[in-house]
Amino acid sequence: MKKSTFALMLGLSFLAQPFFFLSDMSQVQAAVRKNVSEYAGQRCNTPPRGSGIILGQYTGTTDNPILSMGGDDVTVSFFRCFTSMAECQGWLYTLRSKYTDGNSVLISCRKR
Repeated sequence: MKKSTFALMLGLSFLAQPFFFLSDMSQVQAAVRKNVSEYAGQRCNTPPRGSGIILGQYTGTTDNPILSMGGDDVTVSFFRCFTSMAECQGWLYTLRSKYTDGNSVLISCRKR
């Protein structure tokens, strides 16, 4: 009896695998693009509201290249305009990977 129950459960698990794979696809599609350059987007002034332009803003810190003994940090700030939210979020992912985050209020992607 135990062997037949085990065989039945094993067979059902093999049949259910394609359905689990399809449920994982939504997470893959929602993932952030990770191949976006830190120089992506265009340099711009603040666009007017209602323009539909995505505004990316990042402020963080990095080691001072002149005094790199580890005790001196330099603030870095970036301000870019994008046409898609996915590209902006990928850009933020790249910057957050490269630099140490600063004020969280100044790290965002907003649609204007």
